[in-house]
Amino acid sequence: MQLDLTRGFSPSVNTSAAIRVVRPLLIILMSLAHIGILDQMSRINAAATLDFDNWMIVFLKACLAKSGVPLLSLISGYLAVVTLEKYGYFKVLLRKARRLVWPLFWFNLLFILLVTYPMQATDPSVRPDLEIYPFNAMGWFQATFAYYRIPANEPLYFLKDLYTCFLLLPLLVLVARVKFLNIVVIVWMAYKCIYLQSAFFFHVFPLWFLRFDIVFAFYTGILLYYWKKELFIDNRNLSIGLAVMFPVIGGLASVMYVVLAKPEHLELFLWADFIVKFFSVLGCIAIMSILVRNFSRLTRLLDWLSPYSYTLFLTHLFSFTFFNRAYMDLFSAPNFFGLSGVVYLLAMLTTAIVVSIALRTAWSRLVRVVSAHARSEPG
Repeated sequence: MQLDLTRGFSPSVNTSAAIRVVRPLLIILMSLAHIGILDQMSRINAAATLDFDNWMIVFLKACLAKSGVPLLSLISGYLAVVTLEKYGYFKVLLRKARRLVWPLFWFNLLFILLVTYPMQATDPSVRPDLEIYPFNAMGWFQATFAYYRIPANEPLYFLKDLYTCFLLLPLLVLVARVKFLNIVVIVWMAYKCIYLQSAFFFHVFPLWFLRFDIVFAFYTGILLYYWKKELFIDNRNLSIGLAVMFPVIGGLASVMYVVLAKPEHLELFLWADFIVKFFSVLGCIAIMSILVRNFSRLTRLLDWLSPYSYTLFLTHLFSFTFFNRAYMDLFSAPNFFGLSGVVYLLAMLTTAIVVSIALRTAWSRLVRVVSAHARSEPG
């Protein structure tokens, strides 16, 4: 039995505004995962002392930093139905190839040429999972297209997994429209997220996901659209409650991450990771609802930054890498929990944002000039 649940439904102005406002915030949170001076994995893999420093490092990189990808994936799935109905499947794939695969190629290739290759040439321990130096064709292919590897520009694995979601879009939409089956599938996907089953059905690229929670969140977004649910919470008290609950859940999980060794408690860590991501989605939806309801200076700033958020995602690892080199050449290593650490972090984030604004502005102007010149050509 198929359900025509979308008849007469389109996202509200509040939902559209909330999505626009939250995008740069989610990208900034995602970028926390790539602050190189903070090593959370040594604290997670082996039990560590529960003090503020250890807890804060784990909270930032193992909880807050993970909140961006699930909600961005859910928003993509939510909007994918509109795109599919408007353009059709093959046109969607073409549009998303330009939007996702083309940047995946170029921004990984540039990172290999500017960062990974010269660094591996002097230090083979840099990204030893990628065979870049000496030149290896398969290694470069894997580093460029996230072929069973985290790519050279690490956060861009998201583009590969997200494009795979669009490849699967007709199947996901079909299942989402079938009553009861959609619930069974979402439970199955949640199970796979927890127990690290990375392949959708077959262990064949690109159906092999680097993070299966991306397709789970993407499918959840499709379901919410068919169920005519807004990505906006009208109830102010509920919004505040969920916004507070997210850091509380993340903070408690961070305590567990610090005091317990992951190899000895792997299943517990997998469940905690899933719970943190689940509450991150609820919490971030609550936050974007609060921001839109109270159009403050922060809301206006995020709204202004929104067009630059995708460029920030593509380029922040470049900015972080070169900023860190320049900082270390000029100053000593920062104390993250001292004044130097605060200055380092704020300056690095500001640099990444300024670079993304400058690059997108320059590119937009170049496109306008080229288009104007093409229109002025005779014949």
